[in-house]
This record gives sequence, structure tokens and C-alpha cells, in this order.
Amino acid sequence: MSGEWSLKELYPSYESQEYQQDITELIQVYKHLETLELEDNITTIRQVITLLERQSVLVSRLFSFSQLQLAVNTTDEKSLQANTKIQKIYSEYAKVIAKVSKFIGSIQTDIMQDEHLAQYAFFFKQAKEEYSHILSDDVEEVIAIMNMSAGSAWGQMQEYLTSTVETLFNGESVTLSEIRNLAYDPDAKVRKAAYETELNMYRTIKEPVAFSLNNIKSQVNDVTRLKGYESALEHALSISRMSRGTLNALLDAIKDFLPSFRRYLKHKARLLGHENGLPFYDLFAPIGQGNDKKLTIEETRAYLVKHFAKFSDDLAKMTDEFFENHYIDVYPRKGKVGGAFCHNLPYINQSRIMLNFDGSLSNIVTTAHELGHAYHGLHIESHLPLNWEYSMPVAETASTFNEALIMNSIMSEASDEEKVSLIESELQDTTQIIVDIYSRFLFESAVFEQRKDKFLFSKDLEALMLHAQKEAYGDGLDENALHPFMWACKPHYYDTHFSFYNFPYAFGGLFSKGLYAMYKQKTEGFVEKYQAMLRETTVTSVEDTAKTMGVDVTTKAFWSTGLKQIEQQIDEFIRLTSK
Repeated sequence: MSGEWSLKELYPSYESQEYQQDITELIQVYKHLETLELEDNITTIRQVITLLERQSVLVSRLFSFSQLQLAVNTTDEKSLQANTKIQKIYSEYAKVIAKVSKFIGSIQTDIMQDEHLAQYAFFFKQAKEEYSHILSDDVEEVIAIMNMSAGSAWGQMQEYLTSTVETLFNGESVTLSEIRNLAYDPDAKVRKAAYETELNMYRTIKEPVAFSLNNIKSQVNDVTRLKGYESALEHALSISRMSRGTLNALLDAIKDFLPSFRRYLKHKARLLGHENGLPFYDLFAPIGQGNDKKLTIEETRAYLVKHFAKFSDDLAKMTDEFFENHYIDVYPRKGKVGGAFCHNLPYINQSRIMLNFDGSLSNIVTTAHELGHAYHGLHIESHLPLNWEYSMPVAETASTFNEALIMNSIMSEASDEEKVSLIESELQDTTQIIVDIYSRFLFESAVFEQRKDKFLFSKDLEALMLHAQKEAYGDGLDENALHPFMWACKPHYYDTHFSFYNFPYAFGGLFSKGLYAMYKQKTEGFVEKYQAMLRETTVTSVEDTAKTMGVDVTTKAFWSTGLKQIEQQIDEFIRLTSK
């Protein structure tokens, strides 16, 4: 396969008739909304919803076309210009959208008397809750317009700097994505040298990236305060459709089990010859046999299809189609952003996946993870357009469930020697979504709080990050070999719309572990129930979504159940490697 994704299903090009027609239609939709008399009756409400549905599809499709191209080529001038143009149109009609949002949130008419509107019961419920946080039409318009040259622009700068910075490593020019992949290298000298090189790469861009983070967090603080939210976290929980009680239960359970993770890290450190905890550069060091095996992307395709078929035919079929139809951008290259993501495109019944694939076990599991997001997208396509969006916590459920499916398949085929490396590899990933995510939550909380009173230079952000890592990892990590620039490489910090995109990973990871345990206990009927739950994620709160599987996420006991499974893995790993 070529390794580059196809976007022709969205538009042939920016110059194409289809693209230009959608730009024109989007403006017409906004103008129609602008002139519409907003009366509280079924006829008007139905008109408004029909227009909002079309607006949602057009904005998503147009933005996706440019954003996906920018993800793999941050210097693409046409895409940058197109993205700016759509943002400008969107911001010019922000006053209209604010007016319509107020109308939707204030209606008294019983929408249940209309069959189409009744499907939006949860949408209208959310609109009513958000109604009290909508500012005047003029202010909403100003915020939207200013965001183009403020928060959104700062986010683009972080993305540009981290994707284009290069340096020499062993005589070859490398990007951050390439150097970060070396954290999994079996050679200890390579891992340490790559870590030191990575830190030096951040030092060349640290101050402009710090300016990006400062101004984004300052903007979020100001806007959430203006909108009447207690904090950026309260706003994030509202967007997440999640209660503070659920978050507290999750965090309290995590804190209770941090000593177990530290025990694992200290044991791994001793296996690698470290006496004062694990250096950050050895967090992803392979242990045991089997981790040095590499698969090609075609071998990965065959493996995933084979094992997903054991769970569900539609998951296997979808996976095969993604590779066959070039819905995946596979390999790292200059200008391409780091990491991996899946972007749902429900209006064309598809998704796109971006990887930075090198054939390692970690990358194979990452591919399974992103295909889980696509599978989630597959099961919400039947909803109406305004019911396509799921919240951040449940967004990580299908992805981490997929990880469990593949890791357990790999484990079942492994020799006793290989199981050591497989268990340890899974513990690496779990440590990231529990311990590292907890450190990111602590860091972001501190940045939001301190940014209220002062500007945080790189040295300040480095200090906050090191403090957060010490709080989360404790003596599990060598405090003289931490990672002070983790704030610079994680794109989740650089979005004015979604703050605290950290706890959803812990939620999704532990929630999916609970679901996987249920699946292993009783496979009959599980897949159908699981698919139904995925469809519910867009039309209920996270608490109500969990109830469809008979789970109460507001209790620490539920989260402790998943953490105990991890604790058992830690015990098994230590037992197997203590002989």
C-alpha cells in the first residue's frame, strides 16, 4: 500500500466544483438562519434543526478536508489558507449561531410531539443546560473572531514547531516523531541518546511553544469565567457530559493504586540496572524476548483482521476496508504531526486514521486503538447529524477495548518467554493512561491556576511538569532523569475548546477493562450489547451510558475493580522476572 491516505472521498480538490458549492451553501445556510424569525413552535424549531443539521455537516466536511491535509503536511499553504477561510466564515456568523443556540436552549414547546425532533431529546436537554452560559450575541461573535488570531493560531504554531523541528542523530536528519519512536529501541544506549536529543530539540523551540500554551490557557480562563463557569475543569466536565463526582471517584481510585505502579517501575528499573528508580528514557524499554519483532503494515493488517474477526465480523470487515481503501496515513515523514489519531467522517460513513508506524508491537497496538475509534464511528453513523458527537471520556472506550482484544490475542499465542515482554508492554501502556495521565491532570490544573496571576516561561512550565511527574510517579522514576518538556509535545494542551483531555484516557482505559472482563465472563450477547452502548454514547451522559452495561461509574469501587486487574498483572510480571 502507498502509506498515504485518500481524501478524494471528501473533495477532489480545493478548486473542485463540489468544494466551492459547499462553501457557497454554508454561507447560504448561515444567511437563512440569520433572517429566520425564531418563534417557539414546532414548525420553526424543525426549520432551525434542519438548517443546523446541514450547517454541521458542511462545517465538519470543509474543516476536515483542510485539517487532515495539515496533519500530514503542516506547511501546506493551500490547506492553511482554506482552514483560515472556513474559520473566518464560521466566526463571521458566530452571532447567528449564538442567537440560535439561545433559542434552542430557551424553547418551551414540547419537541416530543414531532417524530424527528424527538430523536434530539438529549440534544435539547444539553442545550438547556448550556443556555445559562451563552453570552450576548455580540460577545460570542467577538470571541469567535478573535479566536482565529488568538487561541487557534497559537495552537497551530505549537503544531508547526513540533512537526518541523529537525536535528541530526547518528548522522541522519530526524524529526521529533522519529526520535520519540526510539524510546522503544532495544539498545539502551540508543534510548538514552534519543531522550537527550529529544530534550535538546525542545530547547530550540521551548519559548515560542511556552507562549502558545500561556496564551491558550489564558484565553480559556477568561472565556470560561465570562460564560459563568467556576473553572476550566467545570467547563471540561460539562463538555464531557460527566459529573465531578465521577471524576473524583476515578482520581481517588487512581491515587490508592499509585504504590502498585511504583512497585512495577522500581522492579523494572532494577532489571535494567538502575538503583534509584527508572529513568524516563527507559519507561518504554523492552523487557524479555519478542519485543524486537517487527511487522510490516500488510502483516499488521492480516493480524488485526484475523483476531478482530473472533470478536465481531463488522470490526474485521471495517479493518480490512480501511487498509484496502487507503483510509490510513501510515508512516512518519517531515512536516507530519506526531502521534496517532482517528477522525470520524460520519457524513460519508467513513473515518481516517493517522499513524507514525514503525512496525513495533507498540505501533501495532496503536493501530488497533485507532481502529477502535473508527469502530465507534461506525456505530454512530445511523444517528441524525446533531447526534454524532460523543464526549471525551467515552471516546476512549472502544479504542482501549480494541487494545485489550489484540493484546490478549498476542498473549494467547506467545511462549512463556514472550509473555514476560507482552505483560510488560501492556503495563507500559497502562502506566501511561493511569500514572502519566494523572501527572498531566495535575500539571494542567496547576497551569490554569497559576496563569490567572502570571506568565509562565518555559522554566516555570518545566518546574510544574517535573513536580507533577514526581507527584504521580513518586520514587518509581529517577527524579534526576524525568521529562521536563512533556507539556511541549502533547497536542491535547493546545486547544481552546477542549481542556483537560487527559482524564478521559484513564476513564476509557479502566472502563474498557471492566467491559472486557464482562466479555470474557459471558461472550454470548455481549457484542450486540456493546454495539448498542457505543450508539448510546452520543445521546446520553457518561453515567447513563455506563448504566446500559450495568455499571455505576460514580463509585470508587467500580474503578478499583479495573485497577486490581492491573495490580495482578504487576504481581505476575514481578513473579516471572524474579527467578
